[in-house]
Amino acid sequence: MIESVPCCSFMCFRQWDLETLNNETIERETLLSSISINTAAEQDDTAQNIIVPNRRTASVSRVSISEDAAATLSFHDINYFIGSKIKPSKHRLKLPSLPCLKSQEYKQILFNISGRFSNGMNAILGPTGCGKSSLLDILADRKDRHGLSGRVLVDGLPRHPSFKYIVGYVVQEDIFTGTLTVRENLLFSANLRLSKTVSTLEKNARVSRIITELGLESCADTRMGTDFLRGVSGGEKKRTCIGMELVLSPKILFLDEPTT
Repeated sequence: MIESVPCCSFMCFRQWDLETLNNETIERETLLSSISINTAAEQDDTAQNIIVPNRRTASVSRVSISEDAAATLSFHDINYFIGSKIKPSKHRLKLPSLPCLKSQEYKQILFNISGRFSNGMNAILGPTGCGKSSLLDILADRKDRHGLSGRVLVDGLPRHPSFKYIVGYVVQEDIFTGTLTVRENLLFSANLRLSKTVSTLEKNARVSRIITELGLESCADTRMGTDFLRGVSGGEKKRTCIGMELVLSPKILFLDEPTT
């Protein structure tokens, strides 16, 4: 069961099933991120590729393969640099036009990372600080291209500018409106992000389906909660945040450590 895994991330294609991860293959201490791509066809999702990034290389090991897998996401020679804090300067004023701000050190986070994700569930493993979240953000096209090199392909082709609109992303921190109920948060996400061509009836149907699939029936009409207002449990908050992305029926769903 995915609930027993300490840290992981996912990527989905229409259908969603998180209970197929093989915990005997993936050690609890090392699973820190994962990505899954699920086909729209009715099939049992299985964990597929395990990516282990380190400071220099990434190795890929196959856990199990779905024979009818079609969609793939591959990445090639990914290098990523981030700028460190600006070096101390004798200038007191620090404006963008001053030369002192141009003296910036860069730190390399990812080193020639390459891999391939097929249909199903995939995982990124590695120690703390090795760049798992950075790699996930790059694959989801959420990183500024400054300091980034390499290629990310979907079915062998460069990502289309509309790529961001067909994927969902669940961040590590739970983001919701605490004074709204579980159902209201899901409806809020649907109303805010779905096309106007989607009817209110369809939106309500999607929300009801997601509530059932995520086992949120018992708390569907309970407020999420705030620092001053008691609400649902931590697990129910996380599932609601996942549902707020699933209600969009994304082709691909990324999740950054949803079990933490």
